[in-house]
Amino acid sequence: MEQKSKFDKVMGAWDILVIAFGAMIGWGWVINSGDWITTAGFMGSIIAMLIGGLMVFFVGLTYAELTSAMPQCGGEHVFSYRAMGPTGSFVCTWMIILGYVATSAFEATALPTVITYLFPNFNQVYLYSIAGKDIYLTTILLGVGVAILITVINIKGAKTAAMLQTVLTAIIAVAGILLVVGSAVNGDGGNITGQMWEASSGSTLGSVFKVACMTPFLFIGFDVIPQAAEEINVPYKKIGKIMLLSIFLAVAWYLLIIFAVCYIMPNSAIAKEMASQNGLVSAKAIELAFNSPMMGKVLIIGGLCGIITSWNSFLMGGSRALYSMGESLMIPKVFGKLGKNKTPEAAILLCGLACCIAPFFGRGVLVWLVDAASFGCVIAYMFVSISFCILRKTKPEMDRPYKVKAGKFVGVMAVAMAGFMTLLYIIPASFSAALIWQEWIVVGAWLLLGVFFYFYSKKKYGAEFGRDIFIVADDEETEVEDSKIVAINKKYAGKHFVVTVGCEYGSGGPEIAKMVADYFGIEYYDRDLVDKVVDQIGVDKGLVEEADTKIGVRYGFDTSYGVRYANLSNRVIDAQFQAIHDFAGKSSCVIVGRSSDYILRDRNDVLNVFIYAPKKDEIADIMKKKGLNERKASEEWESVEKAQHARHEYITGKKRGDRHTRDILLNSSLLGWRKTADFIIELVEEKYAISDAEVKKKEA
Repeated sequence: MEQKSKFDKVMGAWDILVIAFGAMIGWGWVINSGDWITTAGFMGSIIAMLIGGLMVFFVGLTYAELTSAMPQCGGEHVFSYRAMGPTGSFVCTWMIILGYVATSAFEATALPTVITYLFPNFNQVYLYSIAGKDIYLTTILLGVGVAILITVINIKGAKTAAMLQTVLTAIIAVAGILLVVGSAVNGDGGNITGQMWEASSGSTLGSVFKVACMTPFLFIGFDVIPQAAEEINVPYKKIGKIMLLSIFLAVAWYLLIIFAVCYIMPNSAIAKEMASQNGLVSAKAIELAFNSPMMGKVLIIGGLCGIITSWNSFLMGGSRALYSMGESLMIPKVFGKLGKNKTPEAAILLCGLACCIAPFFGRGVLVWLVDAASFGCVIAYMFVSISFCILRKTKPEMDRPYKVKAGKFVGVMAVAMAGFMTLLYIIPASFSAALIWQEWIVVGAWLLLGVFFYFYSKKKYGAEFGRDIFIVADDEETEVEDSKIVAINKKYAGKHFVVTVGCEYGSGGPEIAKMVADYFGIEYYDRDLVDKVVDQIGVDKGLVEEADTKIGVRYGFDTSYGVRYANLSNRVIDAQFQAIHDFAGKSSCVIVGRSSDYILRDRNDVLNVFIYAPKKDEIADIMKKKGLNERKASEEWESVEKAQHARHEYITGKKRGDRHTRDILLNSSLLGWRKTADFIIELVEEKYAISDAEVKKKEA
C-alpha cells in the first residue's frame, strides 16, 4: 500500500545528531565507569569499548545504507519487512521496542536514584521494599512526574523534543569535557600503568568480554534516527553519514572518559570509591581533577541531563516503532494513527505509561531492565544485518543514496558480531553476561505479549495483517513527477495509452505491471489509490478499507454509476472512479486492479489484461513473500480472492476474470513473470505502433 508521509519534516541535521548522540552517551559514563575499570582495567576497558564500538559500527553501516534507501518511519520494521516479510519484521521490531521501552523505564527509575546523590535526604515516606531496595513516596512522585512531562513534550512534536535534546546534550558535553581537561592537566600517567589490566574473577579475556557485554546498552540510540526518518528534512545520503558520525562520537566519548578517570585516579582510589555508598567514580575523578567537591555535583548534573536525553530519545524511538507496527496492523491499529501535532499519540502514551509504572519497582529492577534492553537490541541489530545481506542479494537494483563499500564483507561482519553478542546474553559462561532468571522473566513476559498481539492481530485483520506501507514522494518530489508526466506526454504525442492489469492474488500481477511501466517509463498506479481516495474525500482510512475489501457491503442507493454504489461505499467508489479517470487522462500509465477495466470501458486507448496462475503457484508465492505455511497461505488466498471477487462483481455485475471484459488473459506461470511482461510490452507496441526508438529503455 502506497501513501504520502503523514509526518511533518521538522528535524534538521543537527537535531538528529543530538538525538542520537545524546541517547548514546546518556549517564552510563557517570555511574558505570568504576565497574568497567575494576572489572577489566584501563586497557581491558578500552578494548571492550572498541569491541562494542566495532560491532555497532558495522551494524551502523547496514543501518546507514538501509535508511537512505528506505527513509520511512519504523526503521527496523521496514528493513526487515522488505527482506523477511511480516513475521520476521514482527520479531525484529518487537525486540527493538523491548530495548526502547525497557531503557525508558530504566531512566524513569534511575532519575530518582541519582537525585539522592545530590540530595541525600530526598527519600521520604517509606512505602515498601523490592529486591532488597526501599521504595519511597518521593522517588515515585519524581519519576512519575518527569515521565508525564517527557511524554507531553513528545506529544507536542518531534521538533520540541529535539530542542530539549540540544540544550541537555550541551550540558552533558560541558560536564564531560571538564572531566577530560581537568584530568589531562592534573593527572599522572603512573595511575594508568598501575591498573592496565584487571581480572576480578576469571581470566583477563573473560573480564574484557564482560565489559563488552555492557556496550550494547551504552550505544543504543543511533537507531532512533531511522525510526524518525519521515520527520527528517535532510538529504537521504546525509542521514547515513550523520548516523555513523553519532556512533564515532559516542565511542570516542567513552574512551575519553575511561582515560580521564584512570589518568587522575590510581587503582586504590577507584577501589575505595567503589566501596563507598555512592560509588560514582567519575564524579570523584572530577573532584580530584579540580580539587573541588562542588565539581562532583556539576558532573552529576550532567549525568541527570544524560538520563533525560536518553529517555527522550528512546520514547521517540519506541513510539515510532509501535506506530509502524500499528500502521501495518501487526498490533491494534489505534497505535498507527497520528494526533493533531502529527505525532503517534497512542504509541507515545503507551511508552509513557510504562515509564510511569517503573518507579514503583525501584532500584532493584535497574540492572534487570538494562540487560533486557541490551538483549532486545542486539537481536534487532542481528535481524537488520541479515536484512541488509538479503536485500543486497534480492534487490540489487534498489536505489541506495548511501551505498556501503564492500557490502558483502560489512554484512557478514555485522551479522557475525551481532550474533556473537546475542550468544553472550544466552549461553552461561565465565566470559559471558548471560541473563539471570529475573531478566529472563522480563524478556519472557515481553515475548508472551508479542505472541498474543501476533495471533490477535492476525485473527482480527486477516489478510491485512502485516500490510506493507510504501511512502511515496513528498511535495518536492511530486513536482518532479509532474514534470516527468509532461515529458511522457510530449514523448508519446498522439500515442496516449493505458494498460489495466487485473490479477489473482499471488499471480505476480503487480510486479509484472511494474515491469511494463518501467520499460515504457510511464506512471504506475497500484493499491495506493485507497489512500489517495482518503485524501480526496476525507473519510477515515479504516472505513475506506472496509468499504474497499469487506464482503457483503451493500450499495443500495442510486448514483451516477448505478444502484450498486451507496451508503459509505458510495463516496469511496465514486472517488475511486474519478481518480482512475484522472490518472488515465493525465498521461500514459499502467493501472493495477480497482476494476479499472470497467471504469475505463468507454475509452479506446486502453489495453485490458488479466493475469492468473495455477492456485498452487499463487499460494507458493504468498508463502514465500509472507513467510506463511501452506495452510495459512491458502487461507489468506481464499480470503483475499473472495473479497476481491465480491467487490468487482458488486461494481461491474461481472466476474473478475470474465474474458468479455479483457483483451487478453495470461497465465504468468507459463512464461514466468519477466517473459509475461515482455509479451504485454510487445502487445502494447503492436497495438499503439510504438517503435523501439520511442521507448525509454529501463536502465541496467
